[in-house]
Amino acid sequence: MKENNAESKIESEIKREFQIERMILFSDAVFAIVITLMAIEIRIPEIKEELSQEVLLEELRNLFPVLLSYLVSFFFIGSIWYQHLKTFSLIKDYNTGLIVRNLILLFFVGLFPFSASVITRSHNASLAYFIYMGTIILCIIAQYLLQQYIINTPSIRINKVAQEHINELKRKRILVIGFVVAFIASVATYMASDDPEVRSLVPLWVIPVAVIYRLMNRKLKTS
Repeated sequence: MKENNAESKIESEIKREFQIERMILFSDAVFAIVITLMAIEIRIPEIKEELSQEVLLEELRNLFPVLLSYLVSFFFIGSIWYQHLKTFSLIKDYNTGLIVRNLILLFFVGLFPFSASVITRSHNASLAYFIYMGTIILCIIAQYLLQQYIINTPSIRINKVAQEHINELKRKRILVIGFVVAFIASVATYMASDDPEVRSLVPLWVIPVAVIYRLMNRKLKTS
């Protein structure tokens, strides 16, 4: 009887580990596909004239917004994936709450190719900026909720949580609040002024968020 119980327990653990591995592999595939789709957008359009050096340089200059959008998006998605990797190192089991929160995060990450293409094809359109920034905010919120759920649910994580993960959750909370405030301030600035020059300064609201986040990050490291 004891041998049967031991075998059943081992089989259950192996099955659980396999299911967790499937969830991680699925998540990694989504991240990889999103980055690939954005990279596909980096291409020189079909032109009828000969691709001389002058024409090539002109086309490369036109590609600069696409390259910049890809660089920013790649860095942000890479950061989300890295945090996802660290957070899932705490997992020893799974439940419906974990799966739902992980899928919500992947859903918002999957919007990056769309939001990146919108912001690169628009010409100083504030709506494109709001779409792109909104996607970033939704990803940060979804990741925060996922990390918070894992840390606050002992049944699915390892018994001991390192202080590093707790500090990371605090930093993520600061980032969520900062980006939401910056987004609200951006919308308020856009709605309050009809001056195109003032509206063009709307993205600068992100700078105070970055500065405050860096200061709070240093404070958490020294505490």
